[in-house]
Amino acid sequence: MPLFDRAVEALETVARMAFARARPVRALERFLAAHRPESLPADEAGLWAEPLPPAQPALVSIVILTLNGGEMLRALFASLERFNTWPDIEIIVIDHGTDNETKDVIAAASTQFHIRHVKPGRNYSFAFSCNRGAQIARGEIVLFLNNDIELTEDAIPPVVAGVQATGGLVGIRLVRKQPGGRTMPRPHIGVRFRWNLRQGWTAPYDAMPGPRDALRAAQPCRMPAETGAVLACNRAEFLAMGGFCEDYLYAYEDVDLCLKAAARFDRPSIALNNVAAVHLMGATRIKRANLRRRIRWHRHSRAVLRARYGYRNRRLAWLGLFGAADGFDWGRRPAIAVLADKADEAASRAAASLAERFGEFATLKQPGFGQYDLFGYDLVLSRLPRFSFAHARNLGPMALKLGWLGADDSDWADNAAAYDILIADDEGAAARWAAKLGRPVAAIGTRRLGDALRDIVAGFLRERLRVVVLVPESGSAVATNLCNALISAGHAVRVAKAQARRQPVSMRDDVAIWLALPGMSALPADTIHVAAFGKAPGAGFSGDIRVESLGADFPAWFDRLMSQIADCHERRMAGPVDLPLEDLSGTDDAASASVWRARHDPTAYLIGLS
Repeated sequence: MPLFDRAVEALETVARMAFARARPVRALERFLAAHRPESLPADEAGLWAEPLPPAQPALVSIVILTLNGGEMLRALFASLERFNTWPDIEIIVIDHGTDNETKDVIAAASTQFHIRHVKPGRNYSFAFSCNRGAQIARGEIVLFLNNDIELTEDAIPPVVAGVQATGGLVGIRLVRKQPGGRTMPRPHIGVRFRWNLRQGWTAPYDAMPGPRDALRAAQPCRMPAETGAVLACNRAEFLAMGGFCEDYLYAYEDVDLCLKAAARFDRPSIALNNVAAVHLMGATRIKRANLRRRIRWHRHSRAVLRARYGYRNRRLAWLGLFGAADGFDWGRRPAIAVLADKADEAASRAAASLAERFGEFATLKQPGFGQYDLFGYDLVLSRLPRFSFAHARNLGPMALKLGWLGADDSDWADNAAAYDILIADDEGAAARWAAKLGRPVAAIGTRRLGDALRDIVAGFLRERLRVVVLVPESGSAVATNLCNALISAGHAVRVAKAQARRQPVSMRDDVAIWLALPGMSALPADTIHVAAFGKAPGAGFSGDIRVESLGADFPAWFDRLMSQIADCHERRMAGPVDLPLEDLSGTDDAASASVWRARHDPTAYLIGLS
């Protein structure tokens, strides 16, 4: 990017962050709110179509963790006593550290409920103790309940009905309550994913209703994941899945479980947003741990989630944004920029069509200085053969770039490599351009533009990869042949220097093919890394695939390379395999502490215990 453009981009970023109080997410939300229409139709994708049948009789085991949380337990038990009508429940309180108030609260509540008070002897992680609680539980359904939850209605019967009808992991709408007692106006309706450009990954977050969520916020629906604050599932299936991954510490273990259930067991995550409870979020963690420790815990858990599901999450989140994966709904559609000349009437019609059928909104950007500011757009559709992305400002790394080929203009051949996808008006034009450019070109045909782009983009995201070829500072003779072969196969390719000073792999890259030894030991875990050096990589390469040096037969070498990448892709999309948990329902409560002590706690050092 030229120096002047860099300076302008920096000033625009400073101004944007100042208005957003240094919060990138707020800056993006302000941009979207300023451009989207005043009213948008509610999306119906992901809604549970059939009414849930009445719950059938079943014993429900409620697993609650507490750490000197007598006051919160008192409120939870009081809400259970007030609202619950489900007769068959056992409550397993796993006590990580008891004060006198906790003992008194449990003793008083034991007159109303069957409570099993389990004392493992010290503090453990959420995942570790919830797994042990599910193992010793005796119910058909296990309901994980934070001790900072207060029921506001009879929630257990519909939760049981949801588990029995869907076979999935079921949560409810949560109204956040602040320590002072004030509740937030917008509830949490499940967990969604978005691109965290500051941290460079596809991050989960507690979703609140957006402009298109009027139906989702009040009905049962499928969401990418559910929070563990109120989470129910079939106990036998929970044990078969291996329960919560115990590598986490107070963050993302619930998200991991939902991702695992979907990837390996085809079990959905269901938000019963017609049922609500109040949640005093993170009360135990905030009261017990200082900010520095909580930041360290969160970084650790973030790294675990990226290593286990980062690759899969990014690809499915991308599909979800473009309406091709119901399970990864964003609550919005893509923001689209259409780049065209002033006299291009087809571009004006295209922008209107895309806004109606495909995008959150579509902005027609005509030649001029403002055309180069592409902040906030998820898809850039260009009808300008001479447009250079070298001058584009604020274009996010996750934006898809589409070139809409028109007349046989040689400038398209000069700039086509900058685009992820190329499209043409009809099959004949697409075939001519494909032969000329040596890469696939999709045809719009007789379909409406919005429908055609939805299919074309979804096909690209499902079947193609975004590849970065990393070459040494002096260049590589292999890179040209490799890039040409990847482009001919329909993949999006860019070339970067394998520098030691900065990370050359972008968060958008599915595959990094290293033609030079990496200058760093820590490589992004949500990218497939391929060692394709001319010499043995040695023990320092922490990648996924190693291929032999390129011989004289390039086509055969390339086929082997792509076969190994395809195998690794399938493994990443399937998710990691966790061993099943043993059924210990017959364990006596008095002896259950030995169940904890007999197992290794992988996060003990982070909690501060040895």
